Amino acid sequence: MRTRLLLVLLLGLAGPHPLLRAQEADPAGAPPPGGIVPEARDYALGVAGAWLRWDGDAPYEDTALVALEIDRALWSLFRGRAGVSAGSTSLTAGPVEDLDTWVMSFDLQLLLGADFGPFRQVGVVPYAIGGVGSLVTNPEGRGEMDLPTRSQSMWTYGAGVRGRVADRWEARLEGTVQGVRLADPVDPQDRESDTIHNTRWEGSVQWLF
Repeated sequence: MRTRLLLVLLLGLAGPHPLLRAQEADPAGAPPPGGIVPEARDYALGVAGAWLRWDGDAPYEDTALVALEIDRALWSLFRGRAGVSAGSTSLTAGPVEDLDTWVMSFDLQLLLGADFGPFRQVGVVPYAIGGVGSLVTNPEGRGEMDLPTRSQSMWTYGAGVRGRVADRWEARLEGTVQGVRLADPVDPQDRESDTIHNTRWEGSVQWLF
């Protein structure tokens, strides 16, 4: 009997324990229910649709935007993002009325995600957003009017949630506030600016690689 117990003990010490093998396979801990552990991927390329709601003091109509964005995993809970978006709106200021205007937004953002605990079990990650960028407005000239193209500094903050929908695909919803130093869109000589706060709602699909 003692010989059998000794053999069992020696075999247990010689071979890797099942728990150790599980930890080696998944250093973050036990896999979620179902045993599926999505492969970690450093980059995400996304196409987004957004709705930009201008501040009440801004001389522009609300507009839809189309965006192209790329995310990069930086540290454990952080992501970096660079994005560009564009759309068309109407300028209603001074001597002009319903003048077509192109809007482009350039963003550099940092995302802090809660990728741990119960969120990982459910498969969704809420996150906070902070960043800086530039908002460009380009009204079309009308007659002899020489309307300026404005490139205005911008900062953003907000929150969102993302979730893996397949091995290489992710869906995302978020809302942000944009603080913009908006200058006079009609008078090229007037460079004084006021801070306005726009609201942007966005949804996207991202390909992970």
